[in-house]
Parts: sequence; structure tokens; C-alpha cells
Amino acid sequence: MKTDSISGVILAGGESRRMGCRKAFIAIDGKKMIDIVLEKLSRLFSEIIIVTDRKEDFLHYECKVVEDIVKGCGPLGGIYTGLKEVSTDRAFLVACDMPYLHEGLISRLIADPDLKSYECIIPKHAKGIEPLHAIYSRQILPKAERLLNAGKLSLRDLFANCSCNYIEVDENEVISFVNINTPSDLKSS
Repeated sequence: MKTDSISGVILAGGESRRMGCRKAFIAIDGKKMIDIVLEKLSRLFSEIIIVTDRKEDFLHYECKVVEDIVKGCGPLGGIYTGLKEVSTDRAFLVACDMPYLHEGLISRLIADPDLKSYECIIPKHAKGIEPLHAIYSRQILPKAERLLNAGKLSLRDLFANCSCNYIEVDENEVISFVNINTPSDLKSS
């Protein structure tokens, strides 16, 4: 069931230096990664936004497409832009190179009973946290803006200034965090 209270945001910027081409448009099993992610989020969220560094590459999509407000600032810049552009108080933000999203995990994050008590709801597993597969509140915008203005682009710096709830992920949900960064990642997927 779709939610109207949280937006879906796909982060599709970045230079893709290790891949050598735009990751969003790489096909897996005959389908572009951006299309896979968009299809899954469309089943969960009424509002979906694509944040990119080159808007013209995504204009054929039926969802809202926006360019990074602050250029060249990595994921923090994309999160900031996405949160500025959504019409809801919260957004689920995900990287475009994560084609194996587990919809059950996303639904579990959305349904977290502590959702409104925290500024960030972030999955956590044995290998660490997954900040590019998380729910963020628009309340973090002033904090993100201060960090961007100071040139501090680390998401860890952001989390140090935010109230975060880390949700344990089970072994069946870890597939969500597989991301395709290099040609060898693509071959092994």
C-alpha cells in the first residue's frame, strides 16, 4: 500500500568514476537500474523525486526530477536537495545503484513506531549502517546546510548532530544494500 506521508527520493547524481558510465542507466537483466528502483518505489510512495547532477538525462521520467542545489557535494548534497524538494515531512532516500531493494524492509522502516521520534531511521547490519537506504526528516535541513556551508560532507558528521534510530536488519533483507559501483560488481550481480 502506498504512503502519502513519506516521499521516495532516488539519488542519481555522482560521477560514476569507478564504473566509467552513468550507473543509473546500466541494465541488469535487461532493465536499467533507475527503472528497477523507480518501479519498486512506485509501489510504496505516492510522491517520487529523482535528484541528479544532470536533469536533462532524466526528463523522460514521469516523476519530479531536480538538480542538486549544491553541486559536487556527494550524498549529503543529494539528501539536502531531496528533502528541500519533497512535499512531505519525511523522505525515504535511496541510491540509484541499489537495484535489489527489499520492499518489506522499506515497509518496515516506514512502519517504525519510533519514526516521528527521530530525525533519521537508518538500517544497520553486521557490516555497518546504510545511510543511502534510510528515512530522513526535513528537520535536518538546517543541520545539513550548516555542514555543506562548512565543507563537511561526511554523513557521519550529519548523524552526530541528528537523532537517529538504527534498525537491525535480518539476513533476508541485506540484499537491499548490494550496490553496483564497478564493472566487477555488475558481473557478480
